[in-house]
Amino acid sequence: MKHDFHQRKGNRTAYAEHQALKSEAESDQLYLRSKEMAGVIPIGQPILVGHHSQNRDRRYREKIEGAMRRSIEAGKKADYYADKAQSIRDNDAIFSDDPQALLKLEQKLGELKDRQGFMRAANKCLRKKDREGFLMLDFASAELWEKLMNPEWGGVGFAAYSLSNNNANIRRIEKRIAALKAQPEGGALHVEINGLRIFENREANRLQLFFEGKPEAEVISQLKRHGFRWCRSQLAWQRHISNNAFYWARQIALSVNFPASI
Repeated sequence: MKHDFHQRKGNRTAYAEHQALKSEAESDQLYLRSKEMAGVIPIGQPILVGHHSQNRDRRYREKIEGAMRRSIEAGKKADYYADKAQSIRDNDAIFSDDPQALLKLEQKLGELKDRQGFMRAANKCLRKKDREGFLMLDFASAELWEKLMNPEWGGVGFAAYSLSNNNANIRRIEKRIAALKAQPEGGALHVEINGLRIFENREANRLQLFFEGKPEAEVISQLKRHGFRWCRSQLAWQRHISNNAFYWARQIALSVNFPASI
């Protein structure tokens, strides 16, 4: 099965949009049903306590309330999936299975380093009250000078935590770049340990574990605890490829004797 990063993102968006439309239609149908049922009852007529119709009337009204409640729940579900579809479209996170991941990460790293350099240079100018020197810096402006010289709280300039956090992001991106560049060019890992087949699916950027039948509850617990999730379309337990994924796949395979693999 051919895996494509952009196709998978499109599939996730399409699924969320479909669920939103489906739930919205269900909400509308339930609302119309409850409204139609309520229309049978004369306006303002209460339950006739003691009348032979009391129990039947009460059950009927409960059905109306139930339909309206399910309509509201379906409406919330529609909103949830609509928001989810939008968040998938707007998500600019860089995933390792994106064919352009390395390029995007290097661009991100450059932006972070530029920001770090600017903050350091800006703070130096601010300490000297060198407005002219500050305005000569890239990304500087008169408005930013005033804001940094007259902060709403704390000291003048960029706070120490801003530089610290940005520097941490630089180190994180550098590690991701190094990990991507270190990925071997040779054949993908495909081994069998104690009857468990471990396959490095590079096209999908997933490490996949194949069992003969359903694993025991203890094994499923280990899989979930270490980040593996069941993928019905692949008939495999899988997680993103990483050194940690390889480690735990082997540990799980060595911890229990499995039946022969498929």
